[in-house]
Amino acid sequence: MKQLISAADIRKAKADKKSYLIVPVAQYIITPEARDVANVEGIELLDTEPSQQSVTSQPEVQAGTDTGQALQNVEAECPQQLAAKIQSEIESKLSGVDSDQSALIKELISKALQDFGVQAPPSARQINDDGIVLVRGSAVQLGEFDGAPGKNIGLTDVIGAQDNSNMGVGYMGWENAFFPWTLCYDEVNVVLEGEFHVKTASGTTIGQPGDVIFIPKGSTVEFGTPTHVRYVYITYPAEWA
Repeated sequence: MKQLISAADIRKAKADKKSYLIVPVAQYIITPEARDVANVEGIELLDTEPSQQSVTSQPEVQAGTDTGQALQNVEAECPQQLAAKIQSEIESKLSGVDSDQSALIKELISKALQDFGVQAPPSARQINDDGIVLVRGSAVQLGEFDGAPGKNIGLTDVIGAQDNSNMGVGYMGWENAFFPWTLCYDEVNVVLEGEFHVKTASGTTIGQPGDVIFIPKGSTVEFGTPTHVRYVYITYPAEWA
């Protein structure tokens, strides 16, 4: 049986200061959200152990090499050395650089190095010209759900009538809490992390990461978790509240 890798596993790897996880496809299933989080956190998902061979030094930039090669040494040299090399490369390809121009080049290089490697945060929503919406789960921040006062339940709607959708879609998540709810709509829940409990008069349904739970319209339930949970909900119709 394959083991599921969720976003929680990726975040734990990040907390443990790991740069990669060995997750061969024959043994593991990786959720889409886990892949998004791994991409954001810089965690590589590998089939096998990486090569033990590592590059311990970068070659010196020789006269006449492209400026782009100097940038490849950004992790191997201190910023001052790198800035000086880049400036030398640039000025060697220009003619008649005076002191003012040299100072401006130095300033621009310094600013570029400060920004080098800085990634913009991922956008939670992307919409193409055909109306297809992409929601990146790793970028979704949960708001406050006012339907369970005092429970600190997080909820964010991401798809709804404003997208010309007949379904509503969103994320929910919380820790160690239960609350009652009556559904006036059909709902499907896809568990991403933790343990999701749905209690009814006939018993408790428990969902684990990767599980799908359908709750028919008119059901009176108690949602909750004794640990933590994060899941995607899909409702029909869209206007569920």
